[in-house]
Amino acid sequence: RQRGPQLAPSFSSDGRKGPQRAMQVQLSTLMLCVVALVLATFLSTSLGFLQPLRGESHDATVRSLRGHRVETLRVDLGQATTEPSISLAAVAGLLAVSAAALCACNARPLSKQLCRVVRLQQPMDKFSQNETSELLGMLKTRRPECRNLAQYDDTWHIVKENDSVPPSAKWSDCSVERSMSEYANHADLGARAWMSHSVISFDYRVVEVPRGNLLDPSCDAMILGHLPRGSEERWLAEQRPQRRLIVIDETVHKLYGDRVRAYFESRKVQHEILVLPMVEENKSMELTLEVAKKMKEFNIDRRTEPVIAIGGGVCLDVVGLASALFRRRTPYIRVPTTALSYVDASVGAKNGCNFGGSKNRLGTYVPPCAALLDCAFFATQESRDVANGIAEMAKMAIMKSEELFCLLEEHGPRLATDKFMPSSDVDGAPARVLRLSIEKMLEELAPNLWEHSLERLVDFGHCVGQDLEMAALGTEHELMHGESVACDMAYMTVLAQQLSLITVEERDRTLKMLRRCQVPVWSPVMTYELFVEAVANRVKNSMGQNFPLAVGIGKARIVNDISDEDLKQAFIRWQELCTPNAMANHSEVRVHATA
Repeated sequence: RQRGPQLAPSFSSDGRKGPQRAMQVQLSTLMLCVVALVLATFLSTSLGFLQPLRGESHDATVRSLRGHRVETLRVDLGQATTEPSISLAAVAGLLAVSAAALCACNARPLSKQLCRVVRLQQPMDKFSQNETSELLGMLKTRRPECRNLAQYDDTWHIVKENDSVPPSAKWSDCSVERSMSEYANHADLGARAWMSHSVISFDYRVVEVPRGNLLDPSCDAMILGHLPRGSEERWLAEQRPQRRLIVIDETVHKLYGDRVRAYFESRKVQHEILVLPMVEENKSMELTLEVAKKMKEFNIDRRTEPVIAIGGGVCLDVVGLASALFRRRTPYIRVPTTALSYVDASVGAKNGCNFGGSKNRLGTYVPPCAALLDCAFFATQESRDVANGIAEMAKMAIMKSEELFCLLEEHGPRLATDKFMPSSDVDGAPARVLRLSIEKMLEELAPNLWEHSLERLVDFGHCVGQDLEMAALGTEHELMHGESVACDMAYMTVLAQQLSLITVEERDRTLKMLRRCQVPVWSPVMTYELFVEAVANRVKNSMGQNFPLAVGIGKARIVNDISDEDLKQAFIRWQELCTPNAMANHSEVRVHATA
């Protein structure tokens, strides 16, 4: 705002600028102060001719480097006397003021850079009080304060000190702090900078539904399950007609499409179903845009009509990305139909699609408003598909939970074969494995939803596994996601023992547990050349190695600075222990050793 007298600076005429000139000014001032002090002492004690100052007011003009301003300090020396000691005190007072000015010169501006010495064409006392307060307030370095935004009269306001705020005002946890721009110069001394501190929170529900109940018309979870029971939002939703767009994987549609349609018809919900081939090869931006196009055609409400994604991880990721992009954020619900997506894609905030030959290179951190879980969908999966999901459960067991580790050790084979169907009414192992896996995953994800920290235990199995998965895609040795994760986990377990973080017994116990979960622990696609490339990608994308490694059963740490030699020796040892022939030989050796 151009108000009142303009601040027209004039610079030193000798051509010297910035810190060099400022330092010379400071040194000169200091030398003059010392000389003046010596002279004053000598004259007042020896010559005695220092005359009374008789209460005169003297202007001490202080050139300050802080914010290109000149302050005029009026120093009243009071009644002087011919007494040498008092005269000396008066001079010392004047010198103290000079020293204070010198200290002010040493102060650094908000930009943490020294500015040129300037003077104003007119002193600050010619400005109005508001103008002076505004200028000095901008120049003043302050620690950012929380809660300086208040809403009243339907308007948000930046609240300054001494501002009057109505008691009914709504306060925000966010703040906007104003300061001078570090790029302000003589052409525009009023340039400003603003620091906006926004607290963005996401609340989402992960809700288990009793086995087989999710598609039962008597269960309202698919319509209202994203809203907490008893909440005002749920009560309002119950009062109005509902509309839903359902995006479903074509394989899932063949198996459950009729039941999905019957469910929404029975609930009298206006709906449309979009069926798409949601497989890894098609996980692209083009597929994402197909979903967004259908959302536009359906004229979806951006607040009250969440899109429902029914399928595996690819479907949940693609619909999540489309929802995050459509009108910048449209609510969506995840309904996982595979064991892998049940404990992995459904419970996190990430979504995305493949790009440029890399997995999930495009994506966002926008969680669903709810994930609705029903393990009855596992019944139509192949055992290999179920084991693929168990690999992600094993990840959390190795990293965080000895209880989960022991459950998988004991029940891993039958969980894959029986598809998490309990063997009796009192068999709680399948449900306990699922609940521990979900809770341990949420425990790691919730405090770091946007991955501000790249030191993540949930990256176990994903350090080189993703590169392996993409390299194997379309080959005769193609791996599912969980299978490539299992190969990575096996290598990292061997590496942990190579670094003496776990014992040989703990290493072998972990490899045995993975095998009992019916997942591979080695792949011929993982050559040493691919491994070196994958490690390099990991270091680049994670700002360092940041390898999650086991330090016991159900315990882990983030490890860096692992030498190339240790990585190589662990790779060799991994192949010795985990290739099919090596596993047979290793078993024979252990049998003979036992005998």
